[in-house]
Amino acid sequence: MGRTEIVLAVVRCGAQICVARRSQAVATGRGLWSVVTGYIEPGIEPEQQAWTELLEELALCPPAVRLIRRLDAVPLESPSSGKQFLVHPFLFECEPSPEVRINWEHDDLQWVDPSRLEAPDCVSWQWALVRALLQPQGTSRTASASGNR
Repeated sequence: MGRTEIVLAVVRCGAQICVARRSQAVATGRGLWSVVTGYIEPGIEPEQQAWTELLEELALCPPAVRLIRRLDAVPLESPSSGKQFLVHPFLFECEPSPEVRINWEHDDLQWVDPSRLEAPDCVSWQWALVRALLQPQGTSRTASASGNR
């Protein structure tokens, strides 16, 4: 069976990133804080899917937000299910004080220091990828999420 492809979209405003708490209506990670993620639909390019997820989950679109970086896709295995994923990481920058509205997938939203993703109430595999995305340009083009659960 092949890897399930997903996007990870980090929205940064100044020194903070947007995280949302996953609602009880989603299939995985209920109650955990997360950056925007989503399955890549068949026939859709990863960047296009990342934009779709931002619009659906946070009601963000240009010119309020712009893509500033993407990393090479990173293979990842879920420690709990053993399922294989291929994660396409993207970093977006938004204007100060953007108007953000969450959809049914989330029940709360916060602007936080990126290290907040290290906390046990966050989706654990995201921190390594977010850290890699936030590194200064030229430092790293890929990230490894191995060793994180």
